[in-house]
Amino acid sequence: MGIAETAVGVILGALVTVIAARYYYHRSTSKRLGVFSLLNSFVFDGIAPDVRKQLQFRFQDREVSELQQVLFLVANDGERAIRDVIEPLTLTLPADVEILDASIVHRQPEELKAQIVSIPLQPKSTSLALSFPLLNKGEFFVVKLLLSGRFEPSQLTLLCDDLPRTVRIEPLPPSALREPKYEFELIPTLIGLGILLVPAWVCYSAYLLHTYRPTLFHPIALRPGGAVIDVYALLFLVLGSVIVLLFVGIGLGLMGAGIFGGEFPPPRGRRFRLPKELQAVVFPYHLLRLTSDLEAGQTKSPDRETTHKPL
Repeated sequence: MGIAETAVGVILGALVTVIAARYYYHRSTSKRLGVFSLLNSFVFDGIAPDVRKQLQFRFQDREVSELQQVLFLVANDGERAIRDVIEPLTLTLPADVEILDASIVHRQPEELKAQIVSIPLQPKSTSLALSFPLLNKGEFFVVKLLLSGRFEPSQLTLLCDDLPRTVRIEPLPPSALREPKYEFELIPTLIGLGILLVPAWVCYSAYLLHTYRPTLFHPIALRPGGAVIDVYALLFLVLGSVIVLLFVGIGLGLMGAGIFGGEFPPPRGRRFRLPKELQAVVFPYHLLRLTSDLEAGQTKSPDRETTHKPL
């Protein structure tokens, strides 16, 4: 092996080592608290005005004109445990919104110690403090709010080491509540194996060619006058490497799609297993929102009707 090949090998090895070390260091140190919206429903919306006038809702001897139900999920979505929170996760509500009920309806695991504390603020506004002493990786709890008024929760505040001061409420990814189902598919796997035979054949041919034309694999030659670069050999190695990497990527992608049942790479992010009673509330709501979004995307032009589906 020549000096040039040794130098290239050392550089590539060092680069791979640095990338791998950085990747695993990032996984071991990342800390993230996620808040995901499950439900934000206005109970009286969609009721005909004449029927709505005849409806009355009372809560503790008070009449409620607007009733809103909110469900959101608080989870440790990172790789490190969250503990020693200086100021708890806090949701601030405007003065015209009254809290009728606030509770934690699900904990994962069940022994998770999380609680809600209502804190009156001036003037007349209220904040909800969600406190927990420890939230390990993958642990979560679900908060349910029953409100009098109309409120669009968007963010919460928090003070904790290695976490941002503001935590935004994000939409729940579709795959977060779905159980992973990895089904093996034979045809994509066989096609991927067939494609991988191409770079294998190329590498074997290059091995045989090296016996007859070793100069093709030594584009840089060190001579007394300095280094000499063989352009043809360099192009041969570069193009050959690109072809091999391209076919390897395609082959591995198809094999992964076959092994993971069409989901390759597998969906990122945590999956949250909710009890059936919560699933019965959340899933119809998300289906209704999807249908409403599709209907809202329909527009008509003078010439023809077109349908725009939001991404």
